[in-house]
Amino acid sequence: METLIRVLKEQWIRAKYERQEFMAEGKTVSLPGNREGFLWKRGRDNAQFLRRRFVLLTREGLLKYYTKEEGKGPKAVISIKDLNATFQTEKIGHPHGLQVTYRREGRTRNLFVYHESGKEIVDWFNALRAARLQYLKMAFPEFPESELVPFITRNYLKQGYMEKTGPKQREPFKKRWFALDPQERRLLYYKNPLDAFEQGQVFLGSKEQGYEVYEDLPKGIRGNRWKAGLTIVTPERRFIFTCASEKEQREWLESLRDVLSCHLSPLHLLSEKQGLGVVLLAEGRKGFLHLGSAVKPQSPLCFPWPSFCQGKIQTLHITARKSPWHPSSSNWALLHVLQAELGLCRTLSWLYHAGLGSLLPSPFLFS
Repeated sequence: METLIRVLKEQWIRAKYERQEFMAEGKTVSLPGNREGFLWKRGRDNAQFLRRRFVLLTREGLLKYYTKEEGKGPKAVISIKDLNATFQTEKIGHPHGLQVTYRREGRTRNLFVYHESGKEIVDWFNALRAARLQYLKMAFPEFPESELVPFITRNYLKQGYMEKTGPKQREPFKKRWFALDPQERRLLYYKNPLDAFEQGQVFLGSKEQGYEVYEDLPKGIRGNRWKAGLTIVTPERRFIFTCASEKEQREWLESLRDVLSCHLSPLHLLSEKQGLGVVLLAEGRKGFLHLGSAVKPQSPLCFPWPSFCQGKIQTLHITARKSPWHPSSSNWALLHVLQAELGLCRTLSWLYHAGLGSLLPSPFLFS
């Protein structure tokens, strides 16, 4: 966050006093749109930065980059819905360094780019944010813009080295670079800070779902070079980490607990399930619970009604979205309630109907 503020402040001062962009008479600010230009991009398999042409198509929701200036198709076509951009000047080693991430085959792809001009890289950053906001407003029309703004782009809550062992907790400890994404609630780890893909990740749910982080290490752990440890507990397994100092340990514990203490918001859950046809959320006094979701059911869906939810659910959120198995279709997948008696029934049954032009109200209140 400090890096982002420093870069934007510097460019604001230069825009005002050097380029006098705010003082020119008769000029209007153009609306967000397409953008094209050259950035220096780090190679995936080497540390060399090469000049690449980038093209942002806002209406199509795509970012493309090319290895050749003319004559060939794009090297990559990136969907704006999965894209994030954050200034990472120290990591990249350039005062105008930008890290662009997106989802690719279930993993996080990192692009590291920079430009000699601070204004140019800030303009790219703002163009990507504008394209992201336009996408979010179209994808989640049920949310006001004020609630979408925090989801446009995000910064890592904490980054740095820790050592980790494997699932059996007898494997050798290995030093890895970690990055904590608070919005997607994921702790990503890499062999090196500038790797193109993560080696693995840990999803961080909420405390109510059985996720927790503890100071120190379980008894019997051996082979750790660093002694300041922490343990992340998930419903599936325990993850063991060690830090180089107690200061680093405290910072990691504080950051992880911040994420775990935040309830999963409806927008976060919907973002997590963007590729799915329907998402079923239940809202109670302590936040939101993800009951179930699916892509293309062949028969009515059955979601088990958790016993601990009985009498605690206040609102059931029903979200239907465009049919993901027909991306070009304008039809909507509509969810119908077939059976629901709050606090009494053990199963909720749901049925899709594609091609219908109306939606159930969201949230949908049971009386």
